[in-house]
Amino acid sequence: MKSLTQLLLGALPLLYSARAQEAVDYTDPTTDVTLNTWSLGPVTWGMAFPPNSLTTTPATEFIGLLTCTTPTAPSTGWCGLSLGGGMVDAPLLLAYPSPTATDSNRVLTSFRWAPSYAPPTLYTGPATLSQLSSTVNATHFSVLFRCVDCLAWKQGDTIGQVSTAEGMLVLGWAHHAAASPSNAACADSARVGQHAQQGMFGAVFNQGAVNAKYQEWTGLAKGSVKGEC
Repeated sequence: MKSLTQLLLGALPLLYSARAQEAVDYTDPTTDVTLNTWSLGPVTWGMAFPPNSLTTTPATEFIGLLTCTTPTAPSTGWCGLSLGGGMVDAPLLLAYPSPTATDSNRVLTSFRWAPSYAPPTLYTGPATLSQLSSTVNATHFSVLFRCVDCLAWKQGDTIGQVSTAEGMLVLGWAHHAAASPSNAACADSARVGQHAQQGMFGAVFNQGAVNAKYQEWTGLAKGSVKGEC
């Protein structure tokens, strides 16, 4: 039986050929973490995995990079990524600049879940996110993080997973440059409206996605940043 990713890949030439992207290697100047990255209009996404994740040992975690533009005003807007491709029945990662003075250069994050095309609620599965670094400036915000148990998920009776051994993942993204979340001081309580832009893409990996230094890099992760909850 074909996996969900294989079925989606079979549809990509017809539906998303313009969205399938080869990776560009990027090294974060602060941490020296090297990732595969893909640029999708206002959003840049990156992933790094432990050794053998593309072959014999599919990854159960990754180091991720999410960078989103703020063209309307500094420290505004929000963006998100679906680890399962579509919005429905997959973990959604929400990120936005902190609105509080005490966290003024921090990016807040929260996992969400949408069983239908409606405002998502909190994801209660086992995924955990810990940040290596974050940046907020006049043009964008960016967060580099470790995501553990994020490639297989369970919410109630709904389960799913993706495999890095297939050489790519189908991911989704959403962005709103002008509308910041309400109740935003606490990431898990923040509310967002409908996104202004969105899309799906096939993230095709190269060998720069795996690195023998991966375990060393995970030591830079210091915990989640939820804001004032």
